[in-house]
Amino acid sequence: MRVARCSIIVLTVSIFIFGWLAQAAKADRPSHFDYPIKLLNLDTGYLLGPGGSAQIGMGESGFGIRGRLQFTTNILFDLFTFINGQVKVGLLAEEGPVPALAAGFGYYNLITSELIVDTVIREAFTDEDVELSSRLEYYFFFLSVSKRLHPRVRLHAGYQHRYLEGTIDSDRPINLTSEGDTLALCLSLDQSANHKSLMTALDVDIIDHLKFMLEFGYDISYDRGRGGVGLRMGILQSFSLQLGVLWPGIKLDEDIEIPVIPHFSFFWRF
Repeated sequence: MRVARCSIIVLTVSIFIFGWLAQAAKADRPSHFDYPIKLLNLDTGYLLGPGGSAQIGMGESGFGIRGRLQFTTNILFDLFTFINGQVKVGLLAEEGPVPALAAGFGYYNLITSELIVDTVIREAFTDEDVELSSRLEYYFFFLSVSKRLHPRVRLHAGYQHRYLEGTIDSDRPINLTSEGDTLALCLSLDQSANHKSLMTALDVDIIDHLKFMLEFGYDISYDRGRGGVGLRMGILQSFSLQLGVLWPGIKLDEDIEIPVIPHFSFFWRF
């Protein structure tokens, strides 16, 4: 019975996928494939406006004004209480030999930082209520240039600068108890970090509804390479699904390391 149910589910999903792809093949080429505002990690020199003035989905969502000014937010970060907003300004429009040039600024604020830190400290060290003042803020600046080499090929380059700042302060002493001994201490932590990188990227429209994206660059702060590779699939005229991986990955422990970070997003652009 279970095998039969699984077979029915697989068949239903397969029919749905093939039907979806069949409809996509009949649709016109998505206009926004010519002006991608962001690839995997790299913001491009293009803005919302040409090929669609608004975008909504899991990832960058927002609207553009005449291809010169763009306001977006990352929906996934918002869902995890990392409230954020980005502003992107078009400095040069792509025309003839002149490439598209844009600059942007982003601000991120983890509004639940006090709750998270409070919970971690109480579970790890003490059962008492902890009174803490905590914040985690993240600033992001970028400058990007994009140039069309062919109707289906675009080249991009950019500079990215991230600044992370976090503070933790205990409003009253925290009592830590171990084997009958109690230690009262005040907690005060102020940390910041700068992250700078230079990136290049290439996106190629293999067919009208399939875009290949490759990013590669140099991480100035950590003196190592970084990049990503992915595919963007256009479904009908406005919907796109994006899959890929970014590197380097994350080292969780001396013996546990994730070599790449999966990338997934989708959006409607209209």
